[in-house]
Amino acid sequence: MDILIHSDGLVVKEDLRAAIEGKIGRVEQYAPRALRARVYLRKTSAHPSPRQYSVRVLCEVPGKDVSCEQYGEDVLSAVDIVAEKIERLLRKRKTDRLARRTRTARRK
Repeated sequence: MDILIHSDGLVVKEDLRAAIEGKIGRVEQYAPRALRARVYLRKTSAHPSPRQYSVRVLCEVPGKDVSCEQYGEDVLSAVDIVAEKIERLLRKRKTDRLARRTRTARRK
């Protein structure tokens, strides 16, 4: 799975890039056929605030794409939360698909 990082208003250094790739790379266990994940980082406010940074993840999977967005005081805390959200959505999607498969098998 490719992880593309786009930033607006901030510089992404190697340690931040590695942390993002580690967190977002975990979602591959719930969506092994995922093509890529696009991570958009944006500094929304020049002043310190609880919504200073915006992190949006678009996970491109076969079928409908999955996306989440989170605001935070710093980039890493927002990435942690958005990674948990995207994992939860993909886990739910995988569970629903497996349940649908077993439901149709019982009918036959």
